[in-house]
Amino acid sequence: MYIAMQCADSNGTLNTEICTFYGIRYDTRYRSAVISTEHLNHDYVIPMDSKDYETAAKQIMEAMKAHVNLISIENGIICRGRKGESRHVEPQKLKIVPI
Repeated sequence: MYIAMQCADSNGTLNTEICTFYGIRYDTRYRSAVISTEHLNHDYVIPMDSKDYETAAKQIMEAMKAHVNLISIENGIICRGRKGESRHVEPQKLKIVPI
C-alpha cells in the first residue's frame, strides 16, 4: 500500500510525498506518531495525542481491510527529518482517506 502526505522539511517547505507505507507506531515519550516507509534514513513524525493516534490507526486499518492501494493523509502536516531529529509543532488531527 502507498501513502500520500503533505510533508514539511527542516526548512518548513511543504511537499507532497508518495511512499510505500510500512506501518505506523506511537511514541509515548514524544507524544508523536511515526510513519515507516522505504526511506530508511528519514522519519515521518506527526505530533499528536494518543487518542487522535488511535483514531488515525483505526482509519488505516479500515483502509487495509478494504484492500486499497493508496491512502492519503489529509488535515495534517507530517514532519520529515533525519532519523532521530525532533521538531516542535502543534499536535495534529489526521484524516486518513482511502483512494
